[in-house]
Amino acid sequence: MTSSRKLIGLFGLLFLLVIYCAICVYIAVQFLPENKLAELIFYPVVGVIWIFPAAKIIRWMQTPIDPEQEQ
Repeated sequence: MTSSRKLIGLFGLLFLLVIYCAICVYIAVQFLPENKLAELIFYPVVGVIWIFPAAKIIRWMQTPIDPEQEQ
């Protein structure tokens, strides 16, 4: 059953990554000033923020459904 979780998680991560990137680009275009320093700060910050939801999805992908499967 873990392989189906991995497949669902893979497509979920890809889908959420595309949506997240689109939202970040929209925010950058609409709200950031025309300043290279603002972009230099904004893009690494939003790049690091993505790690937290991705880690939760990956952790979910790795956990077995039945606790007895671990043994």
